[in-house]
Amino acid sequence: MGRDQRLPRIGLLWRGDGAAEENSARALERLDALIVAFRQLPVVIEHVVYTDEAGLEVRDQLLACDGVMVWVNPIHDGLDRARLDALLSDVAARGVWVSAHPDTILKLGTKEVLYRVRRLPWGTDVELYQTAGDFARRFPARLATYGQLVVKQARGNGGNGVWKVELLEPSGSPRSAKSEARVVVIDARATDGSSARMSLAQFVALANESFGWSPCLVDQPFQDRLSEGMLRCYFTHDQVVGFCRQWPKRGLLGPKEALAAWSGPASIMEPADAPAYQALRREAETEWLPSLMGVLDISPQSLPVIWDADFLFGPRTATGEDTYVLCEINASAVWPFPPSAAGVIAEAALIATTQRRE
Repeated sequence: MGRDQRLPRIGLLWRGDGAAEENSARALERLDALIVAFRQLPVVIEHVVYTDEAGLEVRDQLLACDGVMVWVNPIHDGLDRARLDALLSDVAARGVWVSAHPDTILKLGTKEVLYRVRRLPWGTDVELYQTAGDFARRFPARLATYGQLVVKQARGNGGNGVWKVELLEPSGSPRSAKSEARVVVIDARATDGSSARMSLAQFVALANESFGWSPCLVDQPFQDRLSEGMLRCYFTHDQVVGFCRQWPKRGLLGPKEALAAWSGPASIMEPADAPAYQALRREAETEWLPSLMGVLDISPQSLPVIWDADFLFGPRTATGEDTYVLCEINASAVWPFPPSAAGVIAEAALIATTQRRE
């Protein structure tokens, strides 16, 4: 049977040691609902365990597939995606459908997107810095104006390269804070609410180390309602497929807020038709997403079959309604996701793979 006559073959790729059963067991557990959904469709699923050392073998495995879905974080145990992204771009150029494609991740799934869409609904006053010198020159004035900011490097996960920075004596003016000014810095990876005090110059030097590999830094104003949680909105292409209400780690919060967040409920997955979020869903699908695709020059078909946008709660309206602020977009390794979305994701992957074969 020729390639175009057999059932489509889709690889499910994650990072791990091919000899370590624990990594594969964890991945398969996370993907269980999706694998079950694929079993209802005319498709063959292949498990692909990626390591940088096994790149050539993985390439051959992917070239025997018609498509591949990828779950690999930007940073994992000190490793990045540079080799994997080159491999995925290569197999995509040879006809394999890839989700998410590295080019799409660069447009959609880095912190730079916060700056590019800052004027869209749910945007905020984000600033972009493309060099260490630029950050050293302009960040002190931003911090003096806001008093506290969240600084983020271009790519990361699990709080990597994210800091909350607060002046000990905020000036409340647009004048630049002095390099010797004292700041409180919280690393978002912290889980115990710990912080460090240092001079502004020391923080600038710390953050500027990111430019050794990150193409940019961004900052955005700290949201006072962070302790109330975050709303994750899941998408398949340009369709909302679910939600998750999450509570933050202690790291970016003060002691009282951290205690409240830590004792809050566990993350709650909800389907796309959850009544509480229908206003957000309508606005996302009819206004925000079309505008986002226009700004990023990306088509609905190029959007991943599973990606998400994280929204913080902004100031309430005069009538008490919630507003939202975009926190980040995730496109590299979106798991877990609502089990109710698995069927939509699987069908979208099969359609995209079939269209690529034709």
